[in-house]
Amino acid sequence: MDEFKKRFSQNFAHMERQMGRMMRNMSFPHMYPFQAGTNWYPAADVYETDESILVYVDVAGIDRDKMTVTAEQTSVIIAGERLISSDEKICRIHQLEIEHGFFERTLPLPVPVDVNATTSSCENGFLIISMPKQKLKGQTKVDIG
Repeated sequence: MDEFKKRFSQNFAHMERQMGRMMRNMSFPHMYPFQAGTNWYPAADVYETDESILVYVDVAGIDRDKMTVTAEQTSVIIAGERLISSDEKICRIHQLEIEHGFFERTLPLPVPVDVNATTSSCENGFLIISMPKQKLKGQTKVDIG
């Protein structure tokens, strides 16, 4: 790829991210941030290895006790709450980009997983969920129609 096309592609991707953030920030629930209900969700990446599915969720600033992970055979549900800073000394807000409040996010999985062997941990602001792929057992005779 020549330098112009590469730079154009990078600039376009940056603009797309900025527009997405701007549209999310202009959405109606953001106008009234103290409403009950889900109005945000943390970013997530889903990876596949030969043996498992790995899910990384950006949970910076969220207490482990305020999160739940529910593994299903074909999806994983992450729910929790990021609380607003309760510093009494704050008298004015100049910029507010970090999302707060309750969230629930369901991520579909590309293959069935073994829910009983699912594990999770928090490292460097990420919730890491490891789900071994479900192993098919035995053989099945298929009738030819």
